[in-house]
Amino acid sequence: MEHQQQTLRRALWKIILRNDMPTRVLGNELSRDNFSTQEQAFARELVSGSIRWKIALDCIAKAHAKGRIRNEVAQQAIRLGLYQLLCMHSVADHAAINETIEAAKQELGNEIKFVNAVLRAVSRSMTKPTDKLPPSHVFKAFEVGFVKSVFADSRTDPALALSQQFSFPVFLVKRWIAEVGEEQCLARMTALNQHAQLWRRMNSCKGIAAEVCQKLEMQPGESIAGLEGFSEGEWAIQDITSWQTAMMSKVKPGDKVLDLCAAPGGKAFALYEASIGKAEVHACDINASRLETMKIEGERLGHDINYHHISEDGSDVPLGEYDLVLCDVPCSNSGVFNKRAEARHRFSKKYLHEIETLQNIFRKKILSKAVGENTRVLYSTCSLEPEENTMMAARIAKDFSKTILEEKTFEPTVENAGGYSALIG
Repeated sequence: MEHQQQTLRRALWKIILRNDMPTRVLGNELSRDNFSTQEQAFARELVSGSIRWKIALDCIAKAHAKGRIRNEVAQQAIRLGLYQLLCMHSVADHAAINETIEAAKQELGNEIKFVNAVLRAVSRSMTKPTDKLPPSHVFKAFEVGFVKSVFADSRTDPALALSQQFSFPVFLVKRWIAEVGEEQCLARMTALNQHAQLWRRMNSCKGIAAEVCQKLEMQPGESIAGLEGFSEGEWAIQDITSWQTAMMSKVKPGDKVLDLCAAPGGKAFALYEASIGKAEVHACDINASRLETMKIEGERLGHDINYHHISEDGSDVPLGEYDLVLCDVPCSNSGVFNKRAEARHRFSKKYLHEIETLQNIFRKKILSKAVGENTRVLYSTCSLEPEENTMMAARIAKDFSKTILEEKTFEPTVENAGGYSALIG
């Protein structure tokens, strides 16, 4: 067992070093190496957690390091060790330190002693109870206290203190406080640091008499593919926010529907099922691999959908008289940071401007090819930012001389994802 754990940690270390977004490749890499379902769950928690909490972990490391952390390899190793030490109660303290060092020793070289010293200094600094410690001494999310200050003082710089405690970019924390107030900002960050609730959408085309969207509770070691009814296509995984967005369209049998950013397919499949399989659905995507995966999922569900791999400029979008055009556009993902561990650390003023520019290009060059006089547009993102949401929906309405019939911002909670939807017609 100990040897297998070390093999797993070594595999994780290689994945992290070789990939800019390791969470996207983790599942395939681990499945190929024949790790068990439980080992893969441990791996996902360790990799995602160390990325999600890296701002906080880096603050804690810096406070305990004698000297500057000199390179990214050492920083990554410290993050992995600290996440196990502070946040994973199933891992013994000595294992968090020793096995991290062992897994990373080839790449660390002369930095081994430094990384080991930082991890052991943090371990010695940990203290309980935390209720009488100053706020800057406590990692509140995991109720871990330290004998020294590790975070900014909330009295002198509240935004920086929140940024470090909750591991969000300070630029985003300041934005949210200005837009929705500190209380709502705290609620967002709290929700987006918790595991997302799994939901399943029952396939109404199979004639199943049940509530369409249901919470899915899984036991440790279970796989989705092994659950009852999955291989028969009786249900599919879909967040309830995504499903509610699809239902905003009020699709009906006989409608001709175009989904311009379809993969992985949740909304297109939900629309098809809501029409009892009697809508003509065209699913487009620029990513051939993701579209092929969507096609396989559609076949599992038994859906008769038309799939189109299109170019980035949209020159080959299938033309026609559409009743509904769905565009779930690329966005900053700020409403689903709990699902996209790396995304929060990309968020900046420059990145937000780049995303907004991309959405404007989509609006002008691709959406314009598909929207007719009587077409309804269902616009959605998994973002919480006005530039990507209300402002963009207003531009679309103006472009096509239409009206926003309904719109909703979904605040992230422990049960649903954050995002935005607007029905324009």
